[in-house]
Amino acid sequence: MYKLFKRTHHPGTLEVQMAGACDPGRARDHNEDAITIQEDDGRGYYLALVCDGMGGHNAGEVASALAVETISTYVEQNFGQIETNLLLEQAFERASQRIDQQAEDNPDAQGMGCTCVLILGVRDQIWVAWAGDSRAYAVTEEGIFQLSTDHTVVQELVDQDLISPEQAAVHPYRGRISRCLGHGKKKGAPTIRQFEFPSGTNLMLCSDGLSDVLPDHELMMLIGQRDVRSSARRLIEAANGAGGPDNISAIVMRRVV
Repeated sequence: MYKLFKRTHHPGTLEVQMAGACDPGRARDHNEDAITIQEDDGRGYYLALVCDGMGGHNAGEVASALAVETISTYVEQNFGQIETNLLLEQAFERASQRIDQQAEDNPDAQGMGCTCVLILGVRDQIWVAWAGDSRAYAVTEEGIFQLSTDHTVVQELVDQDLISPEQAAVHPYRGRISRCLGHGKKKGAPTIRQFEFPSGTNLMLCSDGLSDVLPDHELMMLIGQRDVRSSARRLIEAANGAGGPDNISAIVMRRVV
């Protein structure tokens, strides 16, 4: 497991604590997930990002690393110069193009790609952007809420009222994604939603190695631990305790002021 911690602090008006953890799980011999967190150290925003790679010969690991680097760099270079939704759309597009170019240059990596979910925060406003089935959640006094909607074939069936959410949870094709970065599909356009980030709210980003094995009530309990570093670590440990069938990533963000 590797762990990250950052804090965005504007005295008296805003404090956001962010902790992330990433682990191969118990069934995989390498880790194709990648995460990053960036505090607002004068750049005007804070950022959290989770990518879940796919592809043979460790290509998924390359894809997720390229996506994290490309998106975080593009946002840093262009924040404040481009409207936020367009900034995120272009960052995802650049990442998808870069992954596909890498696959063209390396035949063993053909078809590599990754899912991606991020939160970009500007003071008390956040933008959630994603492509694929990596997820964003919010935990408040009212409960736990999924902020993202999976880009999967099965979720499309749910949206069309062809199957129920309960059927979707055990559907044999529930892992078949309909959007991702790279993979030669040119289907990486993100869905983007904007939310308020009130004091006392917890946010979480995760790969499906976490959300597939832990129910919402357990996620809510673990996200709400007293310290965000403990929350991230215990989420990983709980997913491994449930079998750890896939790589596992979690980033917890808490607004304490």
